[in-house]
Amino acid sequence: MRRRSHLNFHIEKCDASDNGAELRETDLNPNCSAASGPSGLNTNDRRHMTIQGRSLSSESVPDIAGPRRIAFCITDLDAGGAEKALLQLVTRLDRKHWEPTVFCLGPEAALAPRLREQGVCVFCYGARSWRNLGVLLWLTRHLHRLRPELLQCFLFHANLVGRMAGRWTGVPVILAGHRVAERGKRWHLWLDRWTRGWVDHHVCVSQGVARHIEQHLGVSPRQITVIPNGVEIPSAPGSQLNLRKDLGFPDDALIVLGVGRLHPQKGFDDLLTIFQQVHAKVPESRLVIVGEGAQRSLLQAQIESLGLQEAARLAGYRTDVPEIMKQSQLLAMTSKWEGMSNSVLEAMIVGLPVIAMEVEGVTELLGEGRGIVVSSGDTGGFADQMELILRNPELRSKLGDMLQDHVYKYFTWIQCARDYEKLFSRLLGESFTYDQSG
Repeated sequence: MRRRSHLNFHIEKCDASDNGAELRETDLNPNCSAASGPSGLNTNDRRHMTIQGRSLSSESVPDIAGPRRIAFCITDLDAGGAEKALLQLVTRLDRKHWEPTVFCLGPEAALAPRLREQGVCVFCYGARSWRNLGVLLWLTRHLHRLRPELLQCFLFHANLVGRMAGRWTGVPVILAGHRVAERGKRWHLWLDRWTRGWVDHHVCVSQGVARHIEQHLGVSPRQITVIPNGVEIPSAPGSQLNLRKDLGFPDDALIVLGVGRLHPQKGFDDLLTIFQQVHAKVPESRLVIVGEGAQRSLLQAQIESLGLQEAARLAGYRTDVPEIMKQSQLLAMTSKWEGMSNSVLEAMIVGLPVIAMEVEGVTELLGEGRGIVVSSGDTGGFADQMELILRNPELRSKLGDMLQDHVYKYFTWIQCARDYEKLFSRLLGESFTYDQSG
């Protein structure tokens, strides 16, 4: 039987931040086909439809004739780990089956144009503080007009606002995305736990994060699915980077790399203390920390107090991290908590060996001898293992090869997108087969 199209009208103004503007019923913009209009289901069909065993009112049931209309909500679209993951996921969805719209609570940012270039409709509210309660009303209006079948949220503020707006507007299936085992802000955990009843399913990036939300949020294992991050396969070499020359290091320097926000979570203060011990025994070693954040001045002061001015650099935010990794000897991760480290995945894809503290997601990536995992807080043991790796080029080569093989096999973005599609289909009560011909 021929399926009836639901393309009744479209959304205007999807090419820029709408700053709270209403969705408009218009057929002027074919790039945004999400709409709220007549469904093609008769009243009887709509009255008896259920999803996940929950009866749905006619107001909450979208048209299911064409691609399934789904929405994504994220706190902002800066080029961070969670934001890049959303970009990779949404742009790899099978458009014959899914029709995505992205709602960003924050202002227009770097990844919004990249999503639009791939034909994804994006709306940015422009909130710059969690105290901006207008964002809840804005998202509620948009979801009421769009009427998606499913809402997938990412990051704490979007998880909270999304589940409230989604429940008020009758979105049939609401998912929360958990990308880190939050330990720094207890009030986040309290609000998550208090509102968990508004969420139908939780997606975690690692088994460690899944255990964390079971324990701290009281979520049933039946409501949790683990879908690991993917990693983008690097493009062909083209960079003219000479890392050692650019940073004033000797040609034979052994570079230890740290990557991440300059934030207490990442433990870069511990990394500097560890590196001081290693540098005393391996004088040719050098440390490069890539990233920006509030701790820059504190970390720079620590470098000077440890006498590492000639051996350690804060390199700031860089867009050429994969090339920097190719010119390094070791990635060191000293995070106090994580979800699944994007920097570790990026190191694996280029064959850079990794040493890491034992936090969430690490064992899944570095277990079975693929990397060096040190008990959390054991800075002495970390220093000993770092020295061992730097002194042994054969070991570095072996570890790098094992990591690269593992990530290519299990952690691609294509696999990540397929896993999300299977989950969405299961929650919507249908089977899903990826059409590889398109």
